Amino acid sequence: MLWSRCVSGTRVIARGKKQTVAGTTFEGFGSSHDAYPCAYLTAAAAIGTTREEIDEFCKRLEKCVEKYRKSQLKTEAPSNPA
Repeated sequence: MLWSRCVSGTRVIARGKKQTVAGTTFEGFGSSHDAYPCAYLTAAAAIGTTREEIDEFCKRLEKCVEKYRKSQLKTEAPSNPA
């Protein structure tokens, strides 16, 4: 969702993800710690990024989170029998 809003450099690190690379299995793949306690989002910023650009990123991120939450509510809502 962020990519479609012209935001790059983000990724979600899922808790407990395992990945095997060249025969070596990594626990907590992508995180900085094997047993990190929760999932998290990373975002990159370049030197010279302005306050306005960070504010715009935050607005776009908030829109994505809101859209995701609404989609989760729709999937969790019980359907009305007809």
